[in-house]
Amino acid sequence: MILATRKSHLSVTLLNALACSVVFLGVAPATTASEMPRQLAAEAKRAYQAEQKILADYSTATEASALLAYARLLARGRIANDHNPVRVADIDAAIAVYRSLLAAGDAKINAKVTAGLAELLVRKGGAANEGEAQALRAALHPAEPATQAPPGADAQAQDLATDGEAALRDKMSKGSLDAAFELLLLLNRQNSPEADTLRSQLVLMANLSALDSDSAVIRLAGRYTSSFDAQQHPDVLKSLLALAAGYGNDSAVAIIEKNRDVLFSILGKDELRHLMWELVDGGSSRAAELIALDLVDENVYGFDEADSKWAVSMLEEARSYRANYLIAKLYYQGIYVEKDLARATAAMDRMVDGAAEAGQERLVVADRFARINLSDSLIAKYALPIYLDIWKGGKSSVIGRLARIVVSAEKAGYYATSVAMPISPEQLVAELSSAYDAGDLSVGLILGDIFREGRLVKAEPARAHSIYEGLKQQYADSPEMQLKLREALAKLVRQDLEVTLNYSPYYAEVRELAGQHNLWAMKEYGMLLAKGAPQFEADPEAGFTLLLNALSQGYFTAGPDAAGLALSTGSADKLKRLADVYANFDPRILTPESNVQLAKIDFALKQFDKAEVLLDTPEMLELPTGRFLLVQVRRAAGKLDAAEAHRQMKDVVVSFKGDDATLLGFVQQLTQEDGLSEDFAEPILVRLAQLADRRDVNAIIAAFKLRQKWPSSQALNFRKVVGWCNILAERGQGGPLTRVAVNVNPKVVGDESFRYLIDTVEGALPHLPTNGNLRMFLARQYLNGQYRPRDFTKADQLTKQAAELGNEEALNSIATNYYFGHDVEMDRDRAEALYRDLAFMGSNRSALALARNYSKGPSSRVYESRAFAYYIKAALNGSVTAMTEMGRSYLAGAGAVQNEQKGVAWLEKAAELGNTDAMIQLYYYHFIKNPTNQNAEAERWLNALVAAEVPDMILRKAVLLYGRDKDANKDEIFALLDHAEELGSQFARRLKNSYVKEARAGVSK
Repeated sequence: MILATRKSHLSVTLLNALACSVVFLGVAPATTASEMPRQLAAEAKRAYQAEQKILADYSTATEASALLAYARLLARGRIANDHNPVRVADIDAAIAVYRSLLAAGDAKINAKVTAGLAELLVRKGGAANEGEAQALRAALHPAEPATQAPPGADAQAQDLATDGEAALRDKMSKGSLDAAFELLLLLNRQNSPEADTLRSQLVLMANLSALDSDSAVIRLAGRYTSSFDAQQHPDVLKSLLALAAGYGNDSAVAIIEKNRDVLFSILGKDELRHLMWELVDGGSSRAAELIALDLVDENVYGFDEADSKWAVSMLEEARSYRANYLIAKLYYQGIYVEKDLARATAAMDRMVDGAAEAGQERLVVADRFARINLSDSLIAKYALPIYLDIWKGGKSSVIGRLARIVVSAEKAGYYATSVAMPISPEQLVAELSSAYDAGDLSVGLILGDIFREGRLVKAEPARAHSIYEGLKQQYADSPEMQLKLREALAKLVRQDLEVTLNYSPYYAEVRELAGQHNLWAMKEYGMLLAKGAPQFEADPEAGFTLLLNALSQGYFTAGPDAAGLALSTGSADKLKRLADVYANFDPRILTPESNVQLAKIDFALKQFDKAEVLLDTPEMLELPTGRFLLVQVRRAAGKLDAAEAHRQMKDVVVSFKGDDATLLGFVQQLTQEDGLSEDFAEPILVRLAQLADRRDVNAIIAAFKLRQKWPSSQALNFRKVVGWCNILAERGQGGPLTRVAVNVNPKVVGDESFRYLIDTVEGALPHLPTNGNLRMFLARQYLNGQYRPRDFTKADQLTKQAAELGNEEALNSIATNYYFGHDVEMDRDRAEALYRDLAFMGSNRSALALARNYSKGPSSRVYESRAFAYYIKAALNGSVTAMTEMGRSYLAGAGAVQNEQKGVAWLEKAAELGNTDAMIQLYYYHFIKNPTNQNAEAERWLNALVAAEVPDMILRKAVLLYGRDKDANKDEIFALLDHAEELGSQFARRLKNSYVKEARAGVSK
């Protein structure tokens, strides 16, 4: 309170102290929640009026003592208004008054001014202010290193513990509370009867000191609270705490919070709660804040909802910096009040705007943001600027906290590019590395995670491993940190499992960590059990249960996985069990992402109205996952048609800036919808391509599938597909690149893209040491000499490598070389033996080669039967060429009894599979039976050959139409001849000229 009130309280306290029977000051503990606020409002009115008179006197004061009192009042804070006891400090104005007193040079109060100014500069924060404070303290105590004087401490107190009794008595006689306290401890150790007298003197000195400055009293209260003497003399403890509380200093609140459990045991909850009211009466905003949040913090002190609401209103009126945080928390989470996102974010905006002037308080507030359960984007928006401002001001110790927010926001997609980040990834990592190298172990985990994940900078697994192992040594005595570091190392092992194949050791480590209740390991092991893995047998029910256990312990990251399993099985029982786990949490602590999971459960249970209520709020609509799901809910409820739902879902996908896995899920859900045109899908596929370009394997696989649905998509063009195949090839997965190489049509993709494919294949071979197909693909390019310089040596080397890998094409090529004596001595027996082995293993090439060799042999039934046997083997194995030869064999009776019906059946089977030789054979078969222009069966196959663009058969069609009715079919005839000419038929041009001449001759007649 103000000076007059403090003197009034002092007179009572002095009398009680002398009688060694101390009681609380001020009003007695209230019996109802509303009584104490009413009494405080009445006292605030009297104090406010008295303070206004004193402020008027200060405005004209010139004496150093009056100006010092004015500076202290400004630093402590002025009463907010005539009914609100909360004080609002004006640090800048207080500093200005202190500076004027330094310039005045009053020797009597210079030390007090210097110490007070130094304390305020530290409170304001910033490298420049802290540097000036250090210089002021060094000047105040030139014989002592400046670093030995902590903020707000009497430098002389540091050596008191080593002083003798005489020295302590001497310092005590000069007014040192610290010396009196140390002397009391000394007398207690000596079991001196003088201790009781000294204790009373200590209280008296504290009251006298409080008239001049309350900082020493608060320091004494803090030291005494943690002493053994306090437990034996609770009356003295109450007296000192009440004295400190009466001045409303926030530091007194810190004493209570720090020693809360001890104070509960000594004083009890009721008296401790009354101390908090005393602090509010003295103007402490921190005490009011603690009352406001008591119900949120498990009602530690026993304040009720009416108390808390009153405290909120007082803080909001006072407009203290930390009050903005409190208002944001209450309205964001809906504590005591209806949720109001606009009001909450407005309070957060005020916090950010006032960060530069808030001094050390801004660090406290920024640290508390994480406890509001804000989304990643909101934390980045509101907490990050405060940390950045503090860091730029020279406080490097916040770099770890700053990094955690930046990394989390980057993962959530808050930054579209690295350029948009408030600090470049390289600088952030450099700052973290410097801090870690300088001994700041608190940044070790985040730095190791950055190098492990490789998101901000290139992944360096070895460096991450080194950091984790170094931290394990440093935190050898911390079981909690050991568990965290084992988790980090397990994640590092997990990333490389596909290469190392160390599945069993990894599973054993995760199982052990899960057994020690490591929540990440519980989630990981739960997913392994739920879905199975290499060398790991699935147990879906056990896995789901483990995920629920992790979620029930507050590991909300397990929620989406548990929901995914429940939704994939469609089990109502699993969905209800999951909903029950979420229901056990206070809704205020559930993150927006968790509410999305709840809405998914309601959606799956067809509780559309319930899901819509959860999702249709401003807060949830800030989340892309919430908006995307809301569209699906409304469509299922019949409130949106398919076209509008697709449009809204597409808007979410195109504008999405979140994590890659969520975006991929959106893309996959939307592209599974029916009725999407290629133009509509293209922007969606662009986002998918961006994911694939970031080497996301699941996105690459999805892109391959969707390219089959929309083959002409520019976002999924051939070159991109080849590039993504190469990403998989680098990981040892050569299947996709092999499929592209085997099935590519160079004419369709163009020469430049085909060369790009060849380059990619050649570059990928070192990563695919067992892939013979790609080696043969490349060998053909060196043999053909079109896209690579012809190089028989390199082609032969690649073919031999492929043959050693068991590649059928390569082995057939070697067999053919032996058969014809290409580059080796002719050895047909060896060639046929190799052909037979390959045919036995299912090679159609070898079976056909043997069949053709036997067909060219002596004209005997033995050779024809052998040829037929290999033809039928290849035909039954799917060879279209062999099917055609089977048809010819049955029609001619070569190697089998002649059977026209079987022959035609085999030819038709081959023709249906696109074999033009079979079509030609069928055309002639039917034409020979009826060589007229009215043969429907023959014309059916002739038309098929025209569609297959066989030039000779196009000519035959034109001749057929000419013979049937040249005038009626004139346009079609010439169109067919033009097309045949385009395909390279010289005879088509001559025939066309002949028809033209004939037509002219007819006209002239």
